[in-house]
Order: sequence, then C-alpha cells, then structure tokens
Amino acid sequence: MKENMMENRLQNLLWTVSEDYDCEVKIPPSDLQKSPETAFYNMILQGAFQKYFDAETLEAYTKKKIQYGAEPSVLLLISRLCIDSAVYQKVCTERRGIENIRRKAFRDILKRDAFRFSHTDWDYLEYCYLQFQLYQKVINSKLQPLILKINALTHTTSAKDVCTCIDEIYHTAYEKGFAEYFKGISRDTNGLESGSEDTEEGEEETIPSFEEETINLFSGHVDAQDNGKKDSSNARLLALDKQSSEHLEKYIELNYGKNILPPNEKSRLQKQMCTGIHQDCRLHITKGVLHNQTESNAKTDYVKRIKEENLHIYKKNFLLTRQNILSLSNMLKRALITRTEKELCNSEYGTICAEKLWNLGRTDNTMLFKRELQQDNSDFAVEVLIDASGSQQRRQSLVALQGFIISRALSLAEIPHRVTGFCTFGSYTILNEYRDYLDNSDADENIFEFYGSANNRDGLAIRAAADSLDKQPQENKIMIILSDGNPNDIIAANSRQKTEKTPYCLDFAVKDTATEIRRLRNRKISVLGVFAGDEEDLAAEKKIFGKDFAYIHDISNFANIVGHYLRKQITE
Repeated sequence: MKENMMENRLQNLLWTVSEDYDCEVKIPPSDLQKSPETAFYNMILQGAFQKYFDAETLEAYTKKKIQYGAEPSVLLLISRLCIDSAVYQKVCTERRGIENIRRKAFRDILKRDAFRFSHTDWDYLEYCYLQFQLYQKVINSKLQPLILKINALTHTTSAKDVCTCIDEIYHTAYEKGFAEYFKGISRDTNGLESGSEDTEEGEEETIPSFEEETINLFSGHVDAQDNGKKDSSNARLLALDKQSSEHLEKYIELNYGKNILPPNEKSRLQKQMCTGIHQDCRLHITKGVLHNQTESNAKTDYVKRIKEENLHIYKKNFLLTRQNILSLSNMLKRALITRTEKELCNSEYGTICAEKLWNLGRTDNTMLFKRELQQDNSDFAVEVLIDASGSQQRRQSLVALQGFIISRALSLAEIPHRVTGFCTFGSYTILNEYRDYLDNSDADENIFEFYGSANNRDGLAIRAAADSLDKQPQENKIMIILSDGNPNDIIAANSRQKTEKTPYCLDFAVKDTATEIRRLRNRKISVLGVFAGDEEDLAAEKKIFGKDFAYIHDISNFANIVGHYLRKQITE
C-alpha cells in the first residue's frame, strides 16, 4: 500500500514537471526504496528533460551505445550527471522548491553511497560532481576539466549537446580508465585519439533499430548487469525489432567478419551446440573484419584504431611483456623436458636386475626387471578463450596483452594452440579466431585486434570452443578462459525471445557456465580461469571455475601464476 502511494506521487510529479499527462515511464523498484528526496528528484529530472529537450534523441543514443557494447551501468550514471547539469537551472527557475529537494537528494546520496564512491573511477567522478554542485569544492584537480565540461551543459538547449558530452565523458572516464588492481602496467593515453564521434557517425547506417524499451537514466538500476547480486526475476531482455532480426546475419558479417566455416560444418556445429537453453541461438565463427572483408568500412577503420592503441600499450610495456613471455615459455619448456626424461621403473619385463634374483622361489614378487619409460612431449593442445564483451572495454588493452603473453609463450614452447575471442549480439554468439592451431607465431599479434562489444553467452561459447579442441589429435587438452565472471546476454532477436523465458544473466548464466566447465573436466579437459574483471565479481568466478582460477593482481606476476598451473598439468 505504501509503495503504491509512493508510485502514484512519483507519477503525478512526473506529469506536473513535464506538463505532459500522456507521458508514461516505468518506475524502477529501486527508486521506491530510496529516500523521498532522492526518488522525487530523479522523477523531476526525468520530467524536466522531457519538457526542455528531445528525449527521443537521448534514448536513441543510449540504446545505440549499449548495442555497441557500452557498459550500461556506467553509461547511465554519466548520463544522469549530464542531464542534471542540463536541466536543473531551467526547472529551478520555474519551480523554486526544487532547489531544496535537489540539495537534500545530493546530500543523501553522498551519505548513503560513501563506500561506492571509492570503488571505481566513474563513481568517484559522481562524488566529485556532487561535491562541486553542493559546496563548489574542487576535490580532484585532474577531474576538474570533466566536471566543468558537464557543468557547461547548463546553458544548452540541444539534446545532441548532451549526448556529445556523455560520449566524451564515457570515453575518458571509463574506456581509458584502468582499475587500480591492474598494477605494473603503464598506460599513457596522451596523444591517443578516441575517435568516438567519427566512429559512431561512420557506423550509423549499419545499426539496427530497437523496439521501444524503457531505459531509466535516473535510477542507476540496471538489473541485468548485477550478476547475481539481485533477484534474477527482475532481469529483462532487451529485444531487437522484427526488421533488425531479419537483417541480423548481414549485420554480424559486416561488423564482425564473414563466417569461415563451410555450410555443412556450420550446419553440424549449429545442430550439436545450440541445444537446451541455447536453442534458437546461432554460432558465427570468423577471423575478424580485417582478414575476410572485401572492402574497408567504418568497422574495419575502428578495429584498426583499436589495434594501434593495443600495440601502443604493448610497446610501452615491451620489457615487462617480454619478461613474462620468456618466463612462461621457459617454465613450459622445462615441464616438457621433464616429461621426456627417461625414467626407470620396476617391471615384469625388460632388463633383469641381478640384485632382485633372490626373490625367485622365495617370494611372489615378479617385478625383477627394470624398464625405461619416456613420455611424448608433443601431446598437448591448448585453447585460449577470451571474453570480448562490452564489459571488457575499459581493460581491453590489458586483456589483449594477457592473451598475447600466453599465445607467444605457447608458440615458443611449440605447443599447438588456438586463441579465440567471444561475444554475443542478438541470437548470434560470435567466435573471433585470432590464431588457429596450425598458424605460425606471426599470427600471435592478431590478438591485438581484440576489443570489447555487445554481450557474452559464456556457456555456449565454451561449448563451441571445446568442440574444436576435441578434434585435435593430442591426447592431453587444456582450456584457458580469460573472463570477468559476468556472463550476460540480454539483447535478443525475436525468435530467441519467444523461447527463452529466463534472460541469460545473473545466477542463471553463472550456473550454466559452471555446468559447461564441469562437463569439460569430466571429459578430461583441464580448465583454468584467468580472472579479468571487477573484484566484486570474484564470487561468481569461484562458482564457475572452483579452485582452478587465477586472480592477477599484478601483471608482472602474470607468467608465474599461469605458468604454475600449466606446469602442473603438463608434469602430472
């Protein structure tokens, strides 16, 4: 009853401020649990933006960014700050009491979310913005240019200006920001152009449209990104419209590269892999847009820029990377040499041991001979599978570097391996093959084409990658999975949406991914998870991989941690 009254008050407030009684907005449950001032001000912002700006322009921009792999929770947080700056003076001039509500709401947020503000760079940006708005305090001089850029929206009347500002802040505060726990790596963004505006403009024609979907820019509530922290019953699919679904395969080929499988193999893989909860999903195996596209387009230009940035980080950290590669490859070589060393063991046949002849007629011991054993050092194949979803954007150079270290070390140790990135868009799970088992070491650098986009259906990607690993002639097989412990696939084409009752995210997705890992281990495929995500997702990573996962705090120790596991698998 209390919640219904609160919901009615918020709806009436929206109508009053927007002066549009046809305006209908779904109020997130999280808003009803906040302090009255915070909930009221969120609704005031929403109504004011509807009144003073073209809200459809911002909604289209937001959907477009999420579709291209932007992290929704970060994008929506930055959007709220920009919207507040754009509307608060306008609405306070007309309704003076709103200024007091705003002040109380900001103070409540500062008090209630004190821990969150110290967690990430973008949360800290919100903290600095609130302090500046309330007390005109400059908390961090390095972030001051961003705060002033947001504050400059006070005088704009254009929704396009708001979108441009959101885009610039997002690329600066998120995509070029490294989490503190990735120590030991140097990232100099000076002189690196994000090219965000040009890229988005160039890709405009290839972007399918969405069905109308409510995305609340003011609550910060994004259920499908919570990864088990909230009830999965609240998670929702983001649906592509019919037209977009029909052209999805063409869109996938244009933006991710053409399928490299022959039709019969493609059909077989589809039939065997896309079963159970992955029914109505599709698999797309590609070499990437730089290797099988006939002509250049906006996407190929974008991937080239990403590769240049990743290579820039590699060159800047060349000595550290080289040290990791040599250390890991030497550990692997020593482990393989250990396997080739001749080992003498007691046997019932072989070379007779004179000192054991006394057992004849006196004991039942028949092990009177010595026999040499020598294992084959070429009976290993390794699959390196990398999460290439949008949540990896801000650390994509680091993830590419980790993948390169593993691949180059395996190449030096002459261990056959494949490196594949995966993401999911609509009904398609895309496997981008950077390096195949038979490629030479020159192909290792293709990993620097790695970038994050869209969603990730980990269970299906692992299942498909294992199919390729099973076909390798080597007796012993290892899969290394670099992921953030956050399987999440919430953009669905119409066909899949009809059959998938539970969105692939939160605990539902974690359990499915863990099941696929157990199936691999039951087939004697060793699996190592390398954690490349936020610390708060460690619990999910443990559920998926059990004790066999590596949490890399310091990139300089990367080779030792991964090498310890691989050496153990080779020598046992």
